[in-house]
Formats: sequence, C-alpha cells, structure tokens
Amino acid sequence: MELDDALDQWLRDVNKLVPNVKQRQKITLVGAEVYKTRLHDITKAKHYDENHKDTSQVTHLADSIEVSGTNIDYIRDGTSLVGFTKKGINHGRIARLLNDGTKFIPGDHFVEDARRSSRQAVLAAQYAEYQRLLKGGNS
Repeated sequence: MELDDALDQWLRDVNKLVPNVKQRQKITLVGAEVYKTRLHDITKAKHYDENHKDTSQVTHLADSIEVSGTNIDYIRDGTSLVGFTKKGINHGRIARLLNDGTKFIPGDHFVEDARRSSRQAVLAAQYAEYQRLLKGGNS
C-alpha cells in the first residue's frame, strides 16, 4: 500500500469517529438533560420553601430551568444550553444573585456545585450517546 493510500484510509477511519452537527446536538442534549436534573435538584434543595409554594403565581426557580438545543445565538451548531427562563420574571438574574450573593445575601454557589457534581454523570451520558450513535451506526 502506498503512503497516499494509507493516509487516505486513515483519514476515512478517523472521520467515522467524528460526529456531525446533528449527532453532536443529540450528544450534547443528553448531557444537558443530566445537568438540568442535577441543577433542579440542588436548586430545590437549597432554595425551595414548602410554606410558600401556593402563595405565588410565579414559577419557582427550580422549575424554571430549560434546555435548548442551540447556542446562545439560537444557532444549531451541535451545542446545547441549560439555563433559567425569563418568563414572567428574570429567573436567571435571581439565580445569579442567590449563587454569587449580594451585599445582604451570602452566595451559596449552587450553580457551581451542580456543575461540579454533575460533570462525571454528564460526560458518561454523552459518551454513552456517542457510542450509540457512532459505534452503533445509528445516525
């Protein structure tokens, strides 16, 4: 086998391992769902008040977490986002204030805790989806 043929074959083999945009989106959405679940659980554990659940017409912070299959500019490039909605009130702003703290409220860094504690589970879920899509041949 000539060097050119060997390199072409190697390149074809490597390209089979690289996911396309549609596959990347499926892979990152699986990880985003895992992270969303962990963020919801931590947010509810640290900032949920059972006594006030029926007094407000506003969705609770833990229930306002959404997953998007686009990047920050709403372009489908294979990335996914997890964040707080802005429906009714700006839940992202409230989450930032609770996470980082203010002059009057000490921050508890629940978003960083969720990100850190879910990292291995997110990667495991994404790897399983990668294996299913690319190794299994299902696109």
